[in-house]
Amino acid sequence: LVAYPEGYQNSFTHYITRNRDDERKQVVKIFANDTALASARDGAPLDAGSVIVMEVYKAELDGAGQPVKGADGLFVPADLAAITVMETRDGWGADYPEVWRNAEWEFAAFKADDHSLVERDYQPCFACHKPLASSDFLFSLDALEQAAGGS
Repeated sequence: LVAYPEGYQNSFTHYITRNRDDERKQVVKIFANDTALASARDGAPLDAGSVIVMEVYKAELDGAGQPVKGADGLFVPADLAAITVMETRDGWGADYPEVWRNAEWEFAAFKADDHSLVERDYQPCFACHKPLASSDFLFSLDALEQAAGGS
């Protein structure tokens, strides 16, 4: 199981912030541990032990219910809604049907207030990331490789 990565704010590298322009109206900050950064220099797939953390913030909304954008074009973050984690380990993933397996990646979501595990079905995470096999199931591999000084 994926554990909450205590202290990631100080020990991981923040490598990208981006909007979720869909109905979720969120802005996310994404972090990677040293293993993910080091292996990203060589491109996908990332090495076992790679951990990606995403802080999910609700966007500040204007009077019309639309996200407020800062000068950088990013939504202005309001409340931290959740902390999601992707982690890869040797041998993980074998318990899942091939139709939604994401190599050896596992997913978890944690509550923003007490960091307890959100009890839910993570199949939607697997399904959403499944088409990204060529980028090691990451939406942000290009940004991670750039932050790592790699390809």
